[in-house]
Amino acid sequence: MKNRTIVGLAACLVFSTLFAATVQPLGAQGQTPDRLQWFREAKFGLFIHWGVYSMIGREEWARQLLQIPLKEYQHYADNFNPVEFDPDAWAGLAKDAGVKYVIITSKHHDGFSIFDSQYTDYDIMKAKYGRDILGPLTAACKKAGIPLGLYYSIMDWHHPDYLPRRAWETDRSAKGADFGRYMDFATNQLKELVTKYDPAVLWFDGEWEHSNEEQRAFAIGKMLLGLKPTLLINDRLYQREPGYGDFGTPENYVPATGVRNPDGTARLWEACYTMNWNGWGYNRTETEFHSSSQLIRQLIEIVSKGGNLLLNVGPQPDGRIPTDFVARLKRMGEWLKTNGEAIYGTTASVFERLPFFGRCTVKGDKLYIHVMGWPADGEIRLPGLKTDVKKAYLLTGPGRPLTFRRERKDVLIALPERERDPDATVVVVDLQGPPEVEPYTIGPEKDGRVELPITLADIQSEMGQRAYLDHFYRTTMLANWQNVNDYPEWVFATDKPGTFEILAS
Repeated sequence: MKNRTIVGLAACLVFSTLFAATVQPLGAQGQTPDRLQWFREAKFGLFIHWGVYSMIGREEWARQLLQIPLKEYQHYADNFNPVEFDPDAWAGLAKDAGVKYVIITSKHHDGFSIFDSQYTDYDIMKAKYGRDILGPLTAACKKAGIPLGLYYSIMDWHHPDYLPRRAWETDRSAKGADFGRYMDFATNQLKELVTKYDPAVLWFDGEWEHSNEEQRAFAIGKMLLGLKPTLLINDRLYQREPGYGDFGTPENYVPATGVRNPDGTARLWEACYTMNWNGWGYNRTETEFHSSSQLIRQLIEIVSKGGNLLLNVGPQPDGRIPTDFVARLKRMGEWLKTNGEAIYGTTASVFERLPFFGRCTVKGDKLYIHVMGWPADGEIRLPGLKTDVKKAYLLTGPGRPLTFRRERKDVLIALPERERDPDATVVVVDLQGPPEVEPYTIGPEKDGRVELPITLADIQSEMGQRAYLDHFYRTTMLANWQNVNDYPEWVFATDKPGTFEILAS
């Protein structure tokens, strides 16, 4: 047998022979310590990027992008005054959205702390606002029953001992700077955050300019867990090295087959995503946003691969969350109120792929099939499902069973004439026992031709993914394919090598 991978150029390619599959199956998730369980079951978190940069309204990297001298940036820090900040309203919105945890930037790359820190004057207490942000938000989230985590940037464009300087910072000499002294400062702030605010997660970032040794990564991790053994720490404290930290953090893209540890076991992971197209912090010129339907489907996509979605908002400088974000979060909450059973507490799909526009999540002996494109023939096919089906029904109508039948190795389920939810309709498949599935191999037709529809492709990407599957007029296609790093990939099997003709349609 020959192993091959084919990168596609259109929604359907036809080949004359078939290749051996090498894609890793999603499979069941591995066992993890109890302290990770709540995070594994949560599935949906809210990311908040907010700070001095919000006043500029040009994303969180504003100082770098606009090359703002420190003295000029200090003016924004002095006048930061979010008088409309309402922690109870933020926590209430998170709850309405179906969010199970919140992560907020305690200190971003600009070095400004939005909390009352005894180790710096460059914090919220010296700003015009003059009040702590994290204390009230911690209390509001606790009252709402939502764990709060804190983002912390190792990179710091303000502290005199952080190195290297930006190339354009001719007004700031690096003479006498001591990175070790900066790490003393960062370590003290991290202790302060854990002891003062009791976060559920420490979410590190800005780690790429120094090695683990220089940043004292392992010593800091040990110290933090000594202060709070249940604390979760992401992989960015450790340079995102595979297997380190409690969870991986792909940014603005979905790994096609989930994330795995070096030994091949399933890895706990969380994809952080912007709701808008341009940046994480408030951008006053932003006009492009993902639709609520795209965001719901992105959540399903990520959860079906064993991950969590950490969805970002960038509040305005006055503390209000823009209405474009609010509307989308509330729509997601409406969908989750009806369909949350198919998201929270589920594990990854048992199918490598499905031959229709849909995804699968699993809980016990139940499969949740998220149908995002209504099949033209009115049936969904579950390939290679060995476990017998007890019953099938729509999650919104458990008292109305759906007809199903077995066809060789597959199970086919007849759907109602019309889709019930324009974003994703959930079909519950109640099994006689734990799901067992034979590996799905794309095979040739009798004439040797192999059809590779886009529904059977893995969408490969890097940071900044924009391509996604969508469904128009009962046709599934690859939409918004703008990034050269995004591409569909098919894997199939053949019993002999040959010369292949590729036809796109």
